[in-house]
Amino acid sequence: MKKWKRYIAEFIAILISGFVAIPLYLVVINSFKTKADAAEMSLSLPKVWNVLKNYEEVLKAAKIPQAFWNTSVVTVGSIIVLIILCSLTAFIIQRRNSATTRITEMLIITGIILPITVITTFYLMDSLGLVRTYMGVILLYVSGNFAFTTYLYISFIKGIPRELDEAAMIDGIGRVSLFFKIIFPLLKPATATAVIVAFMSIWNDFFTPFYFLNTASRYTLSVTIYFFMGQHSSDWNLVFANIVIVSFPVIILYLFMQRYIISGLTAGAVKS
Repeated sequence: MKKWKRYIAEFIAILISGFVAIPLYLVVINSFKTKADAAEMSLSLPKVWNVLKNYEEVLKAAKIPQAFWNTSVVTVGSIIVLIILCSLTAFIIQRRNSATTRITEMLIITGIILPITVITTFYLMDSLGLVRTYMGVILLYVSGNFAFTTYLYISFIKGIPRELDEAAMIDGIGRVSLFFKIIFPLLKPATATAVIVAFMSIWNDFFTPFYFLNTASRYTLSVTIYFFMGQHSSDWNLVFANIVIVSFPVIILYLFMQRYIISGLTAGAVKS
């Protein structure tokens, strides 16, 4: 009976994987085809392999190098600020048992479910002179991911005993050194999870750079897909090649670090 349950579970897993793998295969294989073959949207192998030609044309037409630089600056900058700010905030909230920190924690949890109003945010950013700037978009991404990332760190820090802090303080270590030299290295699973989740959401985001980096020289990779598809709506081979280029860094990062997602999300809950 247990074998049948295992077989059923494996069959369901394969079926679900197929729903993900088939569209991915469709995009990749059609990015290698000619314009006429790609228009058929079939799963067959290309009759003529236009690998270099398609991707070279996309790199030039969609201004991928500049868009890649813009996306990298925004993504890396946001993640660095997010990790440092959220880990410090979580450490203070978790270690200080006061009414202020409890209220702050409740506000942070509330921030997970509150939506962002685009019009109000745009007028605020415009009044501060942050529209069409890297800094403005980085601040938006940090604020948008702050609640989830901080709560993730809070859950994980609960599993780190306070005796470790006390022993370090007795040895004469300062508060800043205590965090960065002792506590932060122990937060690797949570940090890896925060980096992956933030990277995927920021790298693939369309609306924030579209509204707040509304200039051609600052377009990110996700925005190039939108404009490239508008200009080449009949060139599905080029559109698919553009999608592959944009998605490739996210797929590679996820494949190498996917095991940290589960460990980072569950470690704090298990220890606490």
